[in-house]
Amino acid sequence: MFWTGKVIFTSILYVLFLAVYLLWLPKDFLNPASVKYIWVVGALAVWRYSWFIYNALRGLVYRRIYFPSLRRLAKKQGKYPENVYIIVTTYRIPEDISVKVYRGAIKEIINCANHGIKATLIASVVEKSEENLVKSIWATLSPPENAELIITRFAGTGKRDGLAVAFRVLLRDAAKLPNSVVALVDGDTILTKDSILRTAELFTIDPRLGAATTDEDCILEEKNFTWKIYKLWYHLRFAQRDFTMCAVALSRKVITLTGRYSMYRGTLFLDPEFVQTVQDDHIEHWRIGWLKFLTGDDKSTWFYVLKKGWDMLYVPDVMVYTKESPPAPSFIKGATMLMLRWFGNSLRATYRAMKISPKVTGWYVWYFIRDQRISMWTSLYGLVGSVLASFKWGWSIFFAYIWWILFTRFLIVLFYALRRGYYFVSWVPLLYFNQIYGAIMKIYSLNHIYRQKWTRQKTVLAGGEESWFDRFYVVTSSNLSLLSQVLFYIIVVGYSVGTFDSSDLWKFFDIFSFLTTK
Repeated sequence: MFWTGKVIFTSILYVLFLAVYLLWLPKDFLNPASVKYIWVVGALAVWRYSWFIYNALRGLVYRRIYFPSLRRLAKKQGKYPENVYIIVTTYRIPEDISVKVYRGAIKEIINCANHGIKATLIASVVEKSEENLVKSIWATLSPPENAELIITRFAGTGKRDGLAVAFRVLLRDAAKLPNSVVALVDGDTILTKDSILRTAELFTIDPRLGAATTDEDCILEEKNFTWKIYKLWYHLRFAQRDFTMCAVALSRKVITLTGRYSMYRGTLFLDPEFVQTVQDDHIEHWRIGWLKFLTGDDKSTWFYVLKKGWDMLYVPDVMVYTKESPPAPSFIKGATMLMLRWFGNSLRATYRAMKISPKVTGWYVWYFIRDQRISMWTSLYGLVGSVLASFKWGWSIFFAYIWWILFTRFLIVLFYALRRGYYFVSWVPLLYFNQIYGAIMKIYSLNHIYRQKWTRQKTVLAGGEESWFDRFYVVTSSNLSLLSQVLFYIIVVGYSVGTFDSSDLWKFFDIFSFLTTK
C-alpha cells in the first residue's frame, strides 16, 4: 500500500538531487581557517550519531530477539489473568469516533470472555447521550454472561477526574485485583483484535511486570493539503516513538505509558497513592513552587510505576489506532499547540523522575531521562553553529550543513521504513522540523513549565498562584530564564566554533556594564 510507484519515483529524484547538490557545493567550506568549527561539530556529531546507533541496535535486539522470546514463553504457558478490566474515558468525543472506540472495546471484552476470563468494561462518561450510546452498542453485540458493563458518570472536569471515578468503581472488586489486569483506554483509541489478550498474557510470565504499552498509528482523514501534512507528521512521530520504545524497553522500562492504551497490573490500584497520583498530581518546582498537573495522566502513572521499581514492557506486535483531530487549521499553529502539551507533560514528569536513583531505574534509563534535556540543546548546535561560522568564513559552511542534514535524515527515514514497513520522502523535512522546532518548543516549555493546555480544557498558570504579583513573578521569571539561557547558549556556540574570541567577550561585558550603569 505504501510502497507505491510514486514513493519510489520521488525517492530516486531525491537521491539525484543530493548528488547534484554535492557536485554544486562550493569546496571552500574546507578552508583551514574553519577547521575549529569542523572539529567541534564533528565531535558532537560522533557523540549524537553514536547514541542513535546504540539505540538502534538496542531496538533491533529487543524487537528481533528479546521480545519474541517473551512472546514464545507466554504462548507456551497459555495462561491469562483471571480478570480483565477495560476503562474507557469519554470526554466530549464526537459520536462517530465513540462508536468505533466502544465497538472495539466491547469486541475485546467478548474475546476475553470467550477465553474464560471474567471481563468488565467500565465506561466513564460525561453526558447521558454517551451512556445511552454505550448501552446500545453493548446490547447490539450481545456479550456472554461472564462479561459485564459498568457505566459511571463524572462532571466533565477533565480526564483525571474521569479516571478517578472509574478507579473507585474498580475498587469494589478489590479482592479480584491481585489476579487482574486493567487497561486504560482513551476515548479516541480503537483497539484491534486480540490487543487485550496479547498484552494481558505477558503479565502471567513475570510477576514483576507492572505495566505495558503498545505500538500506535493514526487514523486521519485527508480533508485538504494541510491535513495531509498532519497525517504524514503523525505517521513519522509514531515511527519515532516505536524506535525509542524498543530501545528503552530492553532495560525492562519504558519512557512513557501512553494514555491512549496501556495495561496495568491490578495490584497497583490497591495502593491509594496510585489512585491519588492520577487524580491530583503535582510537583514542587524550585522557581515556580507548587504546580498541579492538569494534563498528562499517563506521565503520572508512569512515574508511579517507575519509582516503585516495577518492570515495564513495550509490546511491538500489538497495534492500536487513534483517531486524530488536528487542533488548528494551520500546521505550524497546530504543531505548536501539540508540542507544548506533549513536551510540557514530559518535562514535568522527568523533572522529578531525575531524582530517582539509578539503582531503581537502571543506568541506561537514568541517562536517557537526562539526555532528553541535553538533546534539546545539541539538536540546535549544528544549525546555530553553521550560521555563526558562516558569518566569519562564508556561507558555504551553511550550505554544506544543509546537504549533510538532507543526507543523514534520509538515511534515518530509510531506517524507520525498515522497521515500520513504509515511509514517505516528505518525512525528511518533517524529521528536521521535529528536531529544530521541537527543540525550540522543549526549551520554551522547560522555562515555562507551568503552561498547560488540553483541547477541551483552559490554560492555567502554576497551581496555587492567585495574586497578581505571583502571576507576574511566574511569567517574568520564566521569560528571563529563557532569555538568559538562549544568550548563554549563543555565546558558548559562537566561541566553540571560533566565531567569537576573547575580545568579543570583553566587548559584551562593556556593553552590559554600559547598559546597567545608565
